[in-house]
Amino acid sequence: MHIDSLAAMTESRLRTIETGASVRAAAETLATGDAGLVIVREPRGTAVGVISKSDLVRHLARSGSAKAGAAGLMTQDLFSCRPGDDIRAVWKEMTARRLQNLPVLDGAAKPIGILDVRDVMRAILAREELEEQALADYIAGVGYR
Repeated sequence: MHIDSLAAMTESRLRTIETGASVRAAAETLATGDAGLVIVREPRGTAVGVISKSDLVRHLARSGSAKAGAAGLMTQDLFSCRPGDDIRAVWKEMTARRLQNLPVLDGAAKPIGILDVRDVMRAILAREELEEQALADYIAGVGYR
């Protein structure tokens, strides 16, 4: 199973801002919908960093200005996934890095979605349930008569 099987969910969470945007713009972007991450992109559309809700809270708690540039707040060491990546491998890496959300980028490093760890878990559990049911059917002889 690949990340692109979750495209409807990842695309609906996509939130981006340009590098010149303010912290306030990042907060307003994150306030809409259920995204926990905003991708910072350069004017040509390439992803250059991310800002999480936690980043915003830490910034404001330290008396940071809402007018400050969002680019100064973003995480530049960008860990992302691609549509063809294996869901289990991505989940393992998200877990190891303690990430709740992850940018989904195309081959040109342009954002096409945001993956939420809950979606990954639902997909993995649904797959496990299908395999469990198939095994139970096999043992019971269902479909093999």
